[in-house]
Amino acid sequence: MRYMMRVYPNATRVTSTNFNPLIYWKRGVQMAALNWQTFDLGMQINQAMFDSGTDQSGYVLKPLEAREIQMKPLSADEAGKRPRKHVNFKIDVISAQQLMRPASLKEGTSFHPYVEVEVLLADDRADKKNRAEVPPSPLPEAPLKYQTEAVRDNGFNPVFDKSYTFNITTKYPDLIFVRWTVRNTVQSAPMATFTAKLSSLKQGYRTLPLLNAKGDRYLFSTLFCRIKTDSTDIMVDYPADGVDNGKKNKLGRGVFRSNMSPKTSLDGGGC
Repeated sequence: MRYMMRVYPNATRVTSTNFNPLIYWKRGVQMAALNWQTFDLGMQINQAMFDSGTDQSGYVLKPLEAREIQMKPLSADEAGKRPRKHVNFKIDVISAQQLMRPASLKEGTSFHPYVEVEVLLADDRADKKNRAEVPPSPLPEAPLKYQTEAVRDNGFNPVFDKSYTFNITTKYPDLIFVRWTVRNTVQSAPMATFTAKLSSLKQGYRTLPLLNAKGDRYLFSTLFCRIKTDSTDIMVDYPADGVDNGKKNKLGRGVFRSNMSPKTSLDGGGC
């Protein structure tokens, strides 16, 4: 490696919002500088990325897709393409414990919490086959974002008991993130969130911590979920039937046999 790449928010972001770092991580950018004073989606993904390190040293290895050496394809139509991978996983949102009542909620106003589950991908365009095996999403602009039913008048131990099975096709399986957001039906602002990298989530029944709008962890508020991830399948796009690849293969062999560069003194050429 000869150079380090760094990206940072534009100065026109006067409200100190952040961009989505997934766009740059998948292209091999080492440093995605963010506005740490704003705990928005970009900052939540960034925290989840570096919380996944086993040694907590602050360094995380690039995704495998950004470290692999790509061979130049023989066909121009195949240039820049990466193998797609199928990732299937299931998330059961079982319950929550001791949710903090929003400070802005008026006294005497009922508290009806529900949970949103959202899957975040690094692909430029989402595959049309990406889906979750649940009823249609109430948010058509976010096809991988679903929500449980609200539990009325219970922020102490609400039971949601909702299952979501996600079938994802992506070029970057190491850059799949899951975000849980706890909301109240009478407020648009989220009450608590937790974001994690899918590959760093342990399977089975798990208690997930919850963070407030500033990124501080609540002392007692948690989510109780069950996580199950299946093995990853690799899907390669083979050429369509009837395409003659013989000429392409011969051309490739000819290119690698030929050396168009001039001979050096080591090859017997002149000094």
